[in-house]
Amino acid sequence: MSQKIYFDESGFTGNNLLHPRQNYFAYASVATNDDEARTVVERIIKKNNIQGGELKGKNLVKFAKGRKIITEILDLFDGRIKISVSDKKFALAAKLHEYIFEPCYSEVNSLFYGIGFHRYIANVLYMEFVSRGAGADELFTEFEKLMREGEGHNLEAIFSSSAIAEHSEIIKMIREFAQKRNQDIRSELKLLADGETGKWVLDLTNSALFTLLASWGLEHEVLTAVCDHSKPLQHNQEMFTTMIGNTSKTYSEIEGNQYPLTFNLSGPIEFSTSHESHGIQIADVVAAAAVYVFSGNTDDSADRWRHAIARQAHYGSVVPDIDELKLDVQRGQTNALVLQHLHQRAMEDQNLTEGMAGIIEHLKRALASPRFQMGA
Repeated sequence: MSQKIYFDESGFTGNNLLHPRQNYFAYASVATNDDEARTVVERIIKKNNIQGGELKGKNLVKFAKGRKIITEILDLFDGRIKISVSDKKFALAAKLHEYIFEPCYSEVNSLFYGIGFHRYIANVLYMEFVSRGAGADELFTEFEKLMREGEGHNLEAIFSSSAIAEHSEIIKMIREFAQKRNQDIRSELKLLADGETGKWVLDLTNSALFTLLASWGLEHEVLTAVCDHSKPLQHNQEMFTTMIGNTSKTYSEIEGNQYPLTFNLSGPIEFSTSHESHGIQIADVVAAAAVYVFSGNTDDSADRWRHAIARQAHYGSVVPDIDELKLDVQRGQTNALVLQHLHQRAMEDQNLTEGMAGIIEHLKRALASPRFQMGA
C-alpha cells in the first residue's frame, strides 16, 4: 500500500537566492492521509474560529494564538515530519562550487567530494559574504546574474567586479581560477541552456523534494507525493518520473556515510492547492514554523519548536558548517592547501587533475605529522 506524503514550502524566491527579506527556504513533508488531514484541519479551524477556512503558516506564526496551533500540529505529527531547510546565501555559495569549480575536474569529482572540498568552498565563500568581506557581495551578485541569465559572454573577465583593493586572498584566488578556466564554465553553461534544468538552475525545490522522498523511501516501500503547485517542479519532472515503479535501492557513499538515491513512486507527482488539500495545509504550517525558527526568533514558541525542527530538518538541508574551515584540524588544512594548489595549476595553465590523488594523499600524510604547523 502506498504512503501519501504531502509537501509545501515557505520562503520561496525561485532563482533569487539573494532576496533581502527571505533568507531561508524550507520544504516540509508530512506522512498522513486525506481523512486524517481533513479531520485535524477542520477541527482546528472550528475550535479556533479561523477565518477563510484554511490554515496558512505565514499568518499563524504572527500571533501567539496561531503559534499555539502550530505547536499542536507539530506535536500531533511528531515522527511523521521531514523538513529540508536551506540558508539561501549558503546555498548560492554551494551552487558556485557546483558550476564554477566542479566542471573543471568533473572526471574525478569524487576525489574532491571525498575530502569535502565542496563544503570547504561553500563555507569559505559564505563566511566571506556574511562578514562583508571586500569583493564578496560583488562576486555573489555577479554569479547569481550569470546563472539566472545563462549567458557566458566575456567569461574571461568573470567576477571582475570583485577585484577591489581590499579584497581577500580567497576572493582573489576564486576569481582568478574562474577566469583561467572559463572554457570549462562556458561548456557547463551550454549544457544547462540545452537542457531542462537551466530555467530554474538556482531554485532549491527540486533537490529538496528529491532528498525528502529518498529519505521517506527508507521507511515506506511505495510513496505517493502530493505537492502544492510549483513552477520549478512542473517545469522539470524527469528526475521523478524515472522513480515511478522503481523497486531498486541505490546509495551514494560520501565520507563513509551512505545516502539513498532512489525511491518508489506510485505514479507522477500529484499537484494540488492548499485549499483543496488539507495535507498540504499541514505541510505549509510546518514549513512556516521551520523558517520562523531558523530566522532567529526567540519567543517561547520558537524555543519550544527549535528542538523538534532541528531533529526533523536534516534531510538535504543546506546550511553552513564553519567547522569545515578550522585550520587546526586536518580536513580544513587539506582543503585550504588544495585550493591553493588548484589556483596555482590554473594560473600556470596546467592540467588540474593529473596526479591530484597522489598529491592529496601526500598532503594528508604531511599534515598528520606532528612537526607540521599550518603556515610554517
